[in-house]
Amino acid sequence: MNALKILLLLCSCLISGCFSEEKITFQSGENQLSGVFLHPTNHHPSKAVLLFVHGDGAMPFDAEGYYPLIWDQLRAEGYSILSWDKPGIGESTGNWLDQSMADRQNEVLAAIRWVQSRYHFTSQTTGIIGFSQAGWVLPALATHAKAHIGFMVGIGFATNWIEQSRYYTRIQQQEAGATATDIQAALSAYDQEIALLHQRPSYADYRRIMGNAAMPEPRYPFVLKNLDADAKADYEELEIPTLLMWGEHDLNVDAALEYQRQQRLSNVSVTATLIPLANHGLLHTHHFPHQKMGIRDLLKLYWLGQQAFAPGALDTLTDWLNQQSLGAKQASWLNLLNVPPPLTAGRFFTTPASVLSEPLQQEIP
Repeated sequence: MNALKILLLLCSCLISGCFSEEKITFQSGENQLSGVFLHPTNHHPSKAVLLFVHGDGAMPFDAEGYYPLIWDQLRAEGYSILSWDKPGIGESTGNWLDQSMADRQNEVLAAIRWVQSRYHFTSQTTGIIGFSQAGWVLPALATHAKAHIGFMVGIGFATNWIEQSRYYTRIQQQEAGATATDIQAALSAYDQEIALLHQRPSYADYRRIMGNAAMPEPRYPFVLKNLDADAKADYEELEIPTLLMWGEHDLNVDAALEYQRQQRLSNVSVTATLIPLANHGLLHTHHFPHQKMGIRDLLKLYWLGQQAFAPGALDTLTDWLNQQSLGAKQASWLNLLNVPPPLTAGRFFTTPASVLSEPLQQEIP
């Protein structure tokens, strides 16, 4: 097992260019957080800095090698990257399981202030990119701290924590080959657990009632803090340019439901898209067809490189980011001339523009 860990570390280093990264630390509350700042690789001044915000779990700065596959293309397009280890991971102090979603928002805001001060980025040239659980972090931050942020990208976001977990439970049962009766029983058990959690029992009482189905004790207070997370109001109030991306075959989040919600909202600041042949992390479902990723999937990820992603996923992301970069540049000139920038309506499409023009690609994040 130790040899396998060393192999995975070496693979991650090869992907992330670990010898060229700039190691950084910044303070967020009582925690000192460690991470990396990566400059563009196109030999031009940076268009913007992109802060990568993790989903659930004990995530290191590179999400076990997943992020660098995205970073390579973004850095080649002229973007800088900031990413950090969760509290208690790597050299970061603290414990991510002690955090509420509000704590996570404050952490991202601390990172934004630090990178803007250290590298002289403006709010217009500061973007945030979040994955999965960050859907209960970034929309609220983008609403309440919009003066600090130029644009936002969400990948695999869900609106409601309880609803998303119920969907996850159903798909988990389906993947295990459960019968319709067994699936309904699992969902009923889930609903009963949620009702129990809303009573906020001690862990001992919770464990006594749930038996072997109980979650591990270290995670219990984390779930109690965040159980009722819901981003509906934040989506309604978003005013900064936002790209929301889902894989059409997401097994963790009900992507079709979330996409339809954005269509109904019709927020002019939001562009929403479903990526065909993509899973929760926008990876190609042919290579990564399951809900969770194991060691074999990680090795496959390293081997495939950017070919691990669904067709058009990375191009859709970079094309949209480049539009925001161009818009920020135009806005700076318009501000000098005291001319208000034009309004851009939100767009909704199920196929990336790059796929339309070229007919013809765990949860890690």
